[in-house]
Amino acid sequence: MRLIAVFIGVFLALTAPGAAESTRATALDRLFTALHATTDSAEANQVTGLIWLIWNHSDDAETNQLMAEGRQAMERLDFETALTRFNAVIAREPKFAEGWNKRATLYYVMGKYRASIKDIHEVLALEPRHFGALAGLGMNQEALGDDRRALESWRRALKVNPFLEDAQARVKALETTLGNKPI
Repeated sequence: MRLIAVFIGVFLALTAPGAAESTRATALDRLFTALHATTDSAEANQVTGLIWLIWNHSDDAETNQLMAEGRQAMERLDFETALTRFNAVIAREPKFAEGWNKRATLYYVMGKYRASIKDIHEVLALEPRHFGALAGLGMNQEALGDDRRALESWRRALKVNPFLEDAQARVKALETTLGNKPI
């Protein structure tokens, strides 16, 4: 029942005109509270899905269209088109964290790790709880051979979302590599 109430709040946050930003922030706060309160991985997955739903939604229809086109282009490995779309998203809405996050993901896929990290810092400045960006930071740092910083990033991601299985596995692997004690 608690999750249904949170879902209704999220729905209202995404559909209410005018007060969207404060409503969205309140919904995210409630979702993160629910994420930390649960011990059930299925419920955590549902909450995580709702968080992503909010993060991926812009109040601007054109921005949403550009995001969709960018994601589709990235799936087709059409990096030039994807980059053009994500650049347009950032130009239209520089405070839309997910625009920066998608471009950071694209840069990672393209092997442009430092550019990806730069965009991730923009994401985290806008949404410090963005566990996807924190995980991406860890991935980039590992790709650059900076295992110590990667371990810190993966641990930060787990503090925000303790149900990230990839993060749990990366922390264990890096702790073994670096000889650190488990978290």
